[in-house]
Amino acid sequence: MAADRPDGVRDAFSVFLLRQFLMTIPNEYVDAAKVDGCGDLRTLVRVVLPMARPGIAAVALFQFFYAWNDYFGPQIYASENPGAWTLSYGLESFKGAHHTDWNLTMAATVLVMAPVILVFFFAQKAFVEGVTLTGVKG
Repeated sequence: MAADRPDGVRDAFSVFLLRQFLMTIPNEYVDAAKVDGCGDLRTLVRVVLPMARPGIAAVALFQFFYAWNDYFGPQIYASENPGAWTLSYGLESFKGAHHTDWNLTMAATVLVMAPVILVFFFAQKAFVEGVTLTGVKG
């Protein structure tokens, strides 16, 4: 049921981005694979998915950033269980628990931001390629 899914599963922007990226893949590649004897599944795995890798990487990064920065979901669903909190919600609780010691709060903020910055720098090529190639029709 669609109502039971978390918000990240039915993200309209990711669906649109991936659809636009898949529409840029020429049909001639799919037709050539069929002429060579590939079935539908093998064409998908051997032809379409390797060409769609930048778009899939961009959508995966957007979903990762969305889940990492989620604040209200854990506040609604897991407010009783501190082990299930995301780091943004834990950071807010950390700020309140330590009577706003700004040096500790800023140190915790840097620790929360560091993995996101590392993921972006390591995946920057695929991210930029996936976003820039989405609107190009060839």
